[in-house]
Amino acid sequence: MSLALIQYQGRGWHGHIQIDRNLPEFFAVCLTCDSDASLTVDVSVHVTKTSSRLLLSLYSPYWIINKTSRVLQYRSEDVIFKHPAEYRDVVLFSFKKSNLFTKSKLQLCISTSSWSDAFSLDTVGSYGCVRCPATNMDFLVGVSIQMSSFNLTRIVTLSPFYTLVNKSLFELEVGELISQTSIRWHYIPSTECLPLWPENTSKKLCVRVVGSLSNSKFFFFSQQDNGTLLSMDMCGGIIVNINVSNHSNIISFSDYYDGAAPALLINHTPWASISYRQSGSEVVHKLEPCEARRFVWDDPAGTRKLCWMCREHSGELDLLKDDVSQFPYDEKSQIHWVSFLDGRQRVLLFTEDTGVVTKARQSEELEQFQQELKVSLQNLGLSLINNGSRQEIAYIGITSSGVVWEFKPKNRWKSFSQKNINLLEKAYQSQQSGKMEGGWVRLDNALEVNLSQAIMMMRQPHSCPVRRNFLSGIQVEFKQSLHQRSLRAQLHWLQVDNQLSGAMFPIVFHPVPPPKSIALDSEPKPFIDMSVIMRFNQHSNVTQFKYFMALVQEMAVKIDQGFLDAVAALFTPATNLQNNGHKSGLIEGDLKRLQAEPTDASLSDVSGLSFFEYFHISPVKLHLSLSLGSSDGDSSQQNPITRSLNLVLKSIGATLTNVDDIIFKLAFFEVKYQFYDKENLMWAVGRHYTEEFLKQMYVLVLGLDVLGNPFGVIRGLSEGVEAFFYEPFQGAVQGPEEFAEGFAIGVRSLLGSTVGGAAGMFSKITGSMGKGLAAMTMDKEYQQERREDMNRPTKDFTESLAKGGKGLLKGVFGGVTGIVTKPVEGAKKEGAAGFFKGIGKGLVGVVARPTGGIVDMASTTFQGIQRYSLGLC
Repeated sequence: MSLALIQYQGRGWHGHIQIDRNLPEFFAVCLTCDSDASLTVDVSVHVTKTSSRLLLSLYSPYWIINKTSRVLQYRSEDVIFKHPAEYRDVVLFSFKKSNLFTKSKLQLCISTSSWSDAFSLDTVGSYGCVRCPATNMDFLVGVSIQMSSFNLTRIVTLSPFYTLVNKSLFELEVGELISQTSIRWHYIPSTECLPLWPENTSKKLCVRVVGSLSNSKFFFFSQQDNGTLLSMDMCGGIIVNINVSNHSNIISFSDYYDGAAPALLINHTPWASISYRQSGSEVVHKLEPCEARRFVWDDPAGTRKLCWMCREHSGELDLLKDDVSQFPYDEKSQIHWVSFLDGRQRVLLFTEDTGVVTKARQSEELEQFQQELKVSLQNLGLSLINNGSRQEIAYIGITSSGVVWEFKPKNRWKSFSQKNINLLEKAYQSQQSGKMEGGWVRLDNALEVNLSQAIMMMRQPHSCPVRRNFLSGIQVEFKQSLHQRSLRAQLHWLQVDNQLSGAMFPIVFHPVPPPKSIALDSEPKPFIDMSVIMRFNQHSNVTQFKYFMALVQEMAVKIDQGFLDAVAALFTPATNLQNNGHKSGLIEGDLKRLQAEPTDASLSDVSGLSFFEYFHISPVKLHLSLSLGSSDGDSSQQNPITRSLNLVLKSIGATLTNVDDIIFKLAFFEVKYQFYDKENLMWAVGRHYTEEFLKQMYVLVLGLDVLGNPFGVIRGLSEGVEAFFYEPFQGAVQGPEEFAEGFAIGVRSLLGSTVGGAAGMFSKITGSMGKGLAAMTMDKEYQQERREDMNRPTKDFTESLAKGGKGLLKGVFGGVTGIVTKPVEGAKKEGAAGFFKGIGKGLVGVVARPTGGIVDMASTTFQGIQRYSLGLC
């Protein structure tokens, strides 16, 4: 058979294949250039054999895309390939292995640099940075590796690690600090982007408008920054945003808008003068009585703290936290100062009027809760059944805990440690059976209790009531005051049982209990525990998340071939995905990736932004066991997951049949004192855990090298984002009471029209929380289905309850089955690339979907309460 490759690099290419019955599944073909016989390009052929036909797929193992605007060279073994800067199309690349043990690794050279360290191109779904050392600088190249939609080609995109983006209306020049007296300038037109190749290790830039003689102060361009205002003579100011990830650092400039300064200083006193400056700066500014001034950093690269002085009194603020204090001005008067957030801008107010301070501090934790709702479900069971074959595939169970003993030292109940629970339960059962007398009993560990009274008591080591209780399978608490809302959601135990006969693993998913030595000294903890505390003001459209904590305990996933096939048969329609029209559509979709330019979502728009004082999602510790059986046989009869996986693995020379209890340790995700769009933050969370999982899977399961360190410290979104690992059982989640310990809970008022108003507000709150959790799943179909369900009106309170219960069941069911179905759907739509994305969606969805279902159930219940109460009025 003759092959012809038309108009690749502007030339024609040809080659030949000898067809016989014994063709290997993969083999290489060398194509020769029509106009120059010394030029060749290697491609590969994948052979699919069925009982009636032989299907040959011609492909290139790698597409390499050069977006650096520089000349690149690739070296593997002794072969060197040159990639011109002006060539915007894909380069078809193949490794020429000299022997069986040669690893498929590439070295990179950019412009005049030396060769980089060798790195693998087979770690699909991973991102990283490659360093090419040169004489007086290092070239940093971002590397992205994605799988093509037809499962055979890895698409490798090489882009500059640093990119400048001008989103402002002005033509700008960005200057890099080369030395104390030398600045290298880069011209960027409005709405354009430009690669940045730093020539100095100072990591400092400045900016100026074209035509201006003065430039801004220098700032660090290698550190995450969600919006710093740079003072400019010609245009007033430019905002710089720096978005740092594992494979890119995007520095964008946008126009100043009202309220974008770091702080607004207000002197509300009629007689006191206040001096202020940036810490470490010699420039001192004056704030006269009854004056307000915007504050910008005199040195954005310096210590970002504001120092103020008034007579002999002074203070230092980082302009991150809400705070309040006072100092004596003279014998008769006190000056109060208060720091609070107004939109994106922090306000520092000096005043002698305590009423003004109280008004400014209205959103603080001194506030009492006015409404409260608590929803509990003891147990819940769901069966996954294939109606076509009348076969039960899986049983999903959510169950409550065993006996838990609690004590009440102050205003709320706390659990004893598991060791004390065992002692108390033993004593209680002995008294119930008559083996032990009632009255006060001293237990082994100095506990002294009386369990025979109607109200059980403890007098050592504390004097307080005790009770015998259990933790509900699902428990949700909502609380609200005038300026504060809180949500606490807990799921105690979630288990998925394989109901197929002859199953290799009877239990597909379950939490892993901690070692007994650790568990005895700790109180019982739910599998999923989430707490959210929000503050809001009528004068600001920026929501403050004072506390967001989600804790997921250690878990195990065990999947065998039979279970995978049964789930694939349930969720995959019986259609032929191998038709030519479908495949050409996949190729066109991959080619569109060439048009994408490195860019970044603008944070200059204040709408939709939230301020996260503390945002933490726990590490994920996952035990993975797989038994996928043999990969031989007719590939056309395999389910989409197995077929895609086998195709990818065979193309890189790897195999995956059995995996026995491999432990993945995915680092936690944390943000402190940062502004973020909620959906972008949730997308970053999903991407963080997906990348962590993929990198560790390549190292632990397939033995491949990855860019970066999959187990060390991962550079997160900012200095405020950390990513380390700790054992999930060591984590602790604070509810609103723990967060503001010692403050009384307000009187509940849930009567008449007050109920309707409170419930209506609650419905909006929980609805927005549910929307955020839906965004976290990164599943557009689920988000669309949820929107349709939530927008469908209900007739009465009973229907609202039914709708809420249905939403809860769908959330739990979708989250649990998503561990398997999301990879299935991804493999069906995008092949192996979609399978890898589906793994991340499934991991995030197992937390986000059940919690979102709980929140949506509460939201529809509140809507029902509101309608019912309004009907009474």
